Amino acid sequence: MGLPSVFVFEPSCEKRKRSFASAFIRKERLKGPQEFREELRALRMKVRSNLDRLLGMFLSEVHSLSGVNICMADRAEDAAQYIKERMGDLKHVSLNRSSVVVNELRPLLRAFGFRTFLRYFGEFKNLDSSKLVLSDYWALPDLHRRNLLESFEAEKIAGLEGSHGLRGYGAILGVNAACARDGSLFFLQHMSNISKDLLQASKLFFIVPLEKIVEDAQEASVHVKGMGIFGLEPLLLDLRPKEEEIFHFDGLPAFHGDREVHVIVLDNGRRRLLGTAFSDLLLCIDCRACTRQCPVGAHLSLPEDLIYSPKNLLLLYLQGRSRPFELCLHCGRCEVECPCGIDIPRLLWQAQLDFYKRKRRGLRRMLLDDPELLAKAGNLFFPFSNAILKMRVARVIVELLAGIHRDAALPSFRAETLRGLMRRTRG
Repeated sequence: MGLPSVFVFEPSCEKRKRSFASAFIRKERLKGPQEFREELRALRMKVRSNLDRLLGMFLSEVHSLSGVNICMADRAEDAAQYIKERMGDLKHVSLNRSSVVVNELRPLLRAFGFRTFLRYFGEFKNLDSSKLVLSDYWALPDLHRRNLLESFEAEKIAGLEGSHGLRGYGAILGVNAACARDGSLFFLQHMSNISKDLLQASKLFFIVPLEKIVEDAQEASVHVKGMGIFGLEPLLLDLRPKEEEIFHFDGLPAFHGDREVHVIVLDNGRRRLLGTAFSDLLLCIDCRACTRQCPVGAHLSLPEDLIYSPKNLLLLYLQGRSRPFELCLHCGRCEVECPCGIDIPRLLWQAQLDFYKRKRRGLRRMLLDDPELLAKAGNLFFPFSNAILKMRVARVIVELLAGIHRDAALPSFRAETLRGLMRRTRG
């Protein structure tokens, strides 16, 4: 046996048209979004309950492939070091838009001196981002509430074992699903970037997170389709090509030699989530549906161009790479949108509680966490408190201490509290 089978799913109208025709002729009922959610959640709970068994099956199958090198990486640093040692003199790296690759590996690869690019953005050759009408989540088309599901067709990529047309660069591709039964790998693409890397890169690194290993090809198909269906609308928010990410790998020198194929199974703190309050994060399929109506996501300035979602930032905190995500408004929209029913707001609260149990709160945190104390102080010193807060110097001090902008509109204090007013009214 040689290399693993690789399947790439792409959006297709043909399958959907056949489904509608079948439903019309045989009067069959098409599966709706809610039924698909239930099927997907049941699948993800099965995967979480059988993580070790599925990992063992997958490793056994991949070990039987003679043309594949395998790395079991407990940490992201281990995976990045492995890639560095196998890349040799090559410095150009193509990445797919996998949050695992971009958020967990790219900062480490850049520290090693690699030039990393998201080939996805290079596919938008004729797209003028300044003319895009879609500017934020409220402009999304809301397809699911109209009972519309996107359909996909899978294509098995041929030619992985060939050496013709290879270029001198490495491709690091986070898989969307891996089949434990035969070691096959599954991807979802809306452009042609993944297919090009599969055929051109002289060194292929497949990144397989533990939770992406499923039982068989049917479950892998459900997993990948779910990511495409529920991730379609958030994808529209990212149609802004970034010039700094665009690099034309076709122009690199031809590579003469044998192609290397590596499969890196990545843990990076995932196994530690089992049996904890955060184990539901292992249900995630990385569709980023939780960003669809997130009121803060589009306005955050994230380092290293991280792929944003509330779940991604929570996972980075649990991996020890960031502080708890404190800008969340806890509106609950992410939980409503999540096809796997993950209670992300509760997990964000839990992360903050755990963090401040281990580390004392600073002055700013203490002030913002106890607004009732601030109100009592304002009432106690009424009317001087209102006069002081109108002074520019005082507003600057409030901004430095509490983080409340000096030009923000603040409520006025009164001599009588609402409770006092209610008691007097009742009397």
